[in-house]
Amino acid sequence: MRDALREKATHLTLALLLCAGMLMPVLGVLLPGVSPARPLLIAAALCAALEAASLHRVSSVAAGIGLPLGAAAWLLAPGHLTRVTDVLTALTLRLQGQKAALPLAAADTVLLVSLACSLLCWLVTLRSVSYMPSLLLCIGTAMLLWFTGARHLVPWLLPALTATLAFLILDRHPQTSPVRLFALAALLTAAAWLLTPADGVTVEPMRDKADELRQMILDRLFYTEPRDVFSLSSEGYYPQGSGQLGGTPDPSNRPVMQVSSPRTVYLRGVILNDYDGHAWRNTMGGRRNLWLSPRTQGLRDQVFDQSLPAVAQTGSMAAPADVSVRMLSGGASTLFVPQRVRELTPGGGLVPYFSNSSELFGTRNLIPGDTWAVSAPLFQAGDPGLSTLVDAASSMPDSAWEDVLETYTRLPDHLEQPVYELAAEITSAASTPYDRAFALQSWLSRNCRYTLEVSPHPANRDFVTRFLMETREGYCTYFASALTVLCRMAGLPARYVEGYLAEPNAQGEALVTGLNAHAWTEVYFRGFGWLTFDATPRQRSGGDAPENSAGESEPESGPTPEPEEPAVTPEPASDPVPPENPESPENPENPADPDNSDDPDDPGGAENPEAPEDSGWPAWLSLLPWLLLLMALAGLIFRALRSRPESQARRAKDEAGRVQVWAQALMDALAADRLTRKKGETLLRFAHRVEEMHRYTVSPVPAAECLSLLRYSRALPLQEDTTLLRNTALSIQKELRPAAKARLLARRIFVPARRRSWTKA
Repeated sequence: MRDALREKATHLTLALLLCAGMLMPVLGVLLPGVSPARPLLIAAALCAALEAASLHRVSSVAAGIGLPLGAAAWLLAPGHLTRVTDVLTALTLRLQGQKAALPLAAADTVLLVSLACSLLCWLVTLRSVSYMPSLLLCIGTAMLLWFTGARHLVPWLLPALTATLAFLILDRHPQTSPVRLFALAALLTAAAWLLTPADGVTVEPMRDKADELRQMILDRLFYTEPRDVFSLSSEGYYPQGSGQLGGTPDPSNRPVMQVSSPRTVYLRGVILNDYDGHAWRNTMGGRRNLWLSPRTQGLRDQVFDQSLPAVAQTGSMAAPADVSVRMLSGGASTLFVPQRVRELTPGGGLVPYFSNSSELFGTRNLIPGDTWAVSAPLFQAGDPGLSTLVDAASSMPDSAWEDVLETYTRLPDHLEQPVYELAAEITSAASTPYDRAFALQSWLSRNCRYTLEVSPHPANRDFVTRFLMETREGYCTYFASALTVLCRMAGLPARYVEGYLAEPNAQGEALVTGLNAHAWTEVYFRGFGWLTFDATPRQRSGGDAPENSAGESEPESGPTPEPEEPAVTPEPASDPVPPENPESPENPENPADPDNSDDPDDPGGAENPEAPEDSGWPAWLSLLPWLLLLMALAGLIFRALRSRPESQARRAKDEAGRVQVWAQALMDALAADRLTRKKGETLLRFAHRVEEMHRYTVSPVPAAECLSLLRYSRALPLQEDTTLLRNTALSIQKELRPAAKARLLARRIFVPARRRSWTKA
């Protein structure tokens, strides 16, 4: 009884040390400043209760049944399930970078995390388990602190390291006194800690590589930081604020990028789907998808129309063109690309992601010198032969059509009937969806005047209604908004896009400035996908604009009534207006992401409403269980390979060592088949008993006779002895049933060698 109590006390100490070293770093990251008193008290109480219950078989069974039943009863009590749900919701929000909810459920979070961590640590420190799970938990906790930058929590790892080291010593030397065990483990851990320089020893190349590795992992696996999203406000096109289209803009002529393209290309920045009468915003959600991930290939193919149009002969017009971009100034994280990206080659360490609204962006804000290249067909409304291609594609299957139709034809209820009648009148003579969209584009470019000199828009009026029914003058955001709304009224799925228009010279090069900022419309055709329509009248010399379409207008305010036949104007600058509040690098204090628009004051959609404070860690925590699982699996595989008799025999120094290995393998195989020696039973008598059962084609008696002779005489083992034992063990192992083979593998991995020695009865 005394030995049993000593063993229980040792296990309890190991569990508490490991729990303290794990629990406080995790809680410190989740709830900075949390007091250690309550979680450690909860951990000590639970571990002590479990240890007491394990003293007797009856109490162990009672605890095994009572704990789940007690937990279920607690959950079913009034209000308790809601508390657990609140904690899980708060943790989920915290992992997404939103910190406000978790402190509201701090008490319940401390309770649940403490209980879960205590139970886990109590289980992995059982003597029947090796030290490997404890070591993996320490490594996982250390990596958590590294990725979150929570260096002030590193000292809490010392108890966990002490427990793991003590467990390792105990595994190798099971007879070690508990006092000596923990004293030695604590001494070694303290010595290692004290011998480490306070500020560390920095080897610059190694530190750079470590930082590079961490950033690479964060960028490719755990990117959840708030990001700056492109908006035309960065080019002076939001004079009335982010929530209201219209007003006289102040366009910028700063150089933005150098573009190489064989023809005029619309470089999309932000794609917005929801119109509320004042501005556009994105309500498509904030999911981020790694461009290079094989898992996202299907979604990438869908949102970028990579398999459309699905017609047999699309001709040369569907051939992808090569477009390259080099940034000349810093900006938001948005990557400006054409709509149908086939291939993307980022440069300068950029890691591209895309949203389900088909926006492309990196994990950081762009800087001068950033480059990327894309391959994409450059379809534009008005291209020769495009109408025929769109009509032919309409008869092909399109799995996305119903969802697109439902999402991109929504309009606010307040729109007036005269606007609907205007849309019907303009499209009355059109026979196909493409003709209807083109008729609306042509009507706008012919009947509305381009100018930057506009009066402020009244806050109590619908923006598009006032433009179409009263003023009929404005710049690109006016035309793009009107065309998108009219297309939806005509039953055509349409969305509002902001970005830049690049018009290359004869050498295929274009210097894009703030004056080239633009807004346009994309219309979806069944079987074909999205197509660019631009209703803004355009005046310039020698452009390659589509017939009856308008590119960007010059930032001058001169009238342009019917630019059906494009005339002359230098820099195409359509002044798109942002959604309510698409964030730009000019407003870093409120980063918005078009992927998520839960915030009504943020049309671009703030992917994380909070500032990016401490935003690098949540992704790591969200995948921490999976990483720990992978690490545990790797450890189990390593352990399984090293515990194979063949591997152990190769490491044995002499024939005696190999005999011991195969003797143990034989006894392990029999034990896995529920055959073990009875108390006081000799090895030879056990072998005869097994033989009499006729389970195996090979008899274990010769092997038992060999082992008895070697054990009780001075005879030295020979290679023939090893061969006999090896063949007997492998033969019996081969004849085991699948369940017995599984038990054999588990026995080798989890049961220490000292507890399964073949010499024990």
